[in-house]
Amino acid sequence: MSKVTPNPAKALLREQIATRIAALSTDEKKRQSKIVYDKLINHPYYKSSKRISLFMSTDQEIDTAPIIDHIRARGAAAFVPQYAGGVMRMLRLETGDEQAMPLTRHGIQQHSKDQPRENALENGGLDLIIAPGVAFSKSGDRLGHGGGYYDKFITNLRSNYNPAPKVVAIGFNVQVIDNVPMDPQDQKVDDVLFAEDS
Repeated sequence: MSKVTPNPAKALLREQIATRIAALSTDEKKRQSKIVYDKLINHPYYKSSKRISLFMSTDQEIDTAPIIDHIRARGAAAFVPQYAGGVMRMLRLETGDEQAMPLTRHGIQQHSKDQPRENALENGGLDLIIAPGVAFSKSGDRLGHGGGYYDKFITNLRSNYNPAPKVVAIGFNVQVIDNVPMDPQDQKVDDVLFAEDS
């Protein structure tokens, strides 16, 4: 398998967006996170989903903790990524996991390797993927963090599951731009939720 050459336009954009996010105040991040939360829980994809994957947010991302609480409160199942050996799996989030999950070297919470949890794809698949990313276009182009994990995961689901889960990206306003550089392996998302519709 040939190594994918890093796209310089993507690398530059990642730096630009990181600078823009760093300039947001804590209050502004909270304000935008609340708007995105309200949009998401009222979204038809979300309302019709019982098995939902999302990510454990860092302070550089829309806060997903209230979304996790809402998924549980409505009796649905939440799944979060575990990265191990170059593969991303979506493992079920059980009550109390958030307090016990260790941080990876990238500062992301995930299940430890010896924590047995249901793998979403081994038991019914997923209805909805709430995806992170660095930058998005309103038309659904997505720039990830560069590992390709979500692109591979979504490609697999779209190839092997019918119906494939819907994919909704969430981000701050500064992450939504007109043009996102896309390579052939990059997967579009079905919708992008952010605070302002300017």
